[in-house]
Amino acid sequence: MQNNIKEHLSRISSLFKKYGIKSVTMDDVSRELGISKKTLYTYFDDKTDLVEKVLTLEFEEKSCSFINSMANRANALEELFEYYKIQIRILSSQQANFIYDLKKYYPAQFEKFSNRKKDLMIAKVKQNLKRGKEEGIYRQDINEDIITRLHVARIESLRTSDLFTNEEILSPEFFAEAFKYHVYGISSEEGRKIINNNIEKLIENALK
Repeated sequence: MQNNIKEHLSRISSLFKKYGIKSVTMDDVSRELGISKKTLYTYFDDKTDLVEKVLTLEFEEKSCSFINSMANRANALEELFEYYKIQIRILSSQQANFIYDLKKYYPAQFEKFSNRKKDLMIAKVKQNLKRGKEEGIYRQDINEDIITRLHVARIESLRTSDLFTNEEILSPEFFAEAFKYHVYGISSEEGRKIINNNIEKLIENALK
């Protein structure tokens, strides 16, 4: 994408998240961008195309940030910790009206990008499990497929559950318990030693 289109999409995304997708008209978009509707339609076929392109850019940027953040970590545990930090931040930043409108008015786009995000999560979690086993800090008897899907399902359920508020999800207590709930179940004896020696420092760094 050209830089000006990326800038346009970023501003449109902010509009959608502030007011909801349904409430934002193409007239609103053209005013926000300071261009005519005729010019606007040289960039986008219609509002559905606009929503698709906004979601595409958001997915590309978040995926790149996600992958880069997890790269070059010292071991699988540090990599997993970074993964948890990113997921908690994503959960806490979601706008309910934006998600609601996507589900109701653009279900095909919602399903498409939900599946892309889920596929990325599955790939990274499974990759992390394999690395941890190779490093000897995860249990060798882990069923990678089952643990991966179980973990992703748990994260996904938080997106729709009303059991936790955003404040609770962002709290140090929630982060620590969510991380330990998963990692103690998959760690070997050597992995647990590493966790016990570093857990407080890791949690402190994650919440900065």
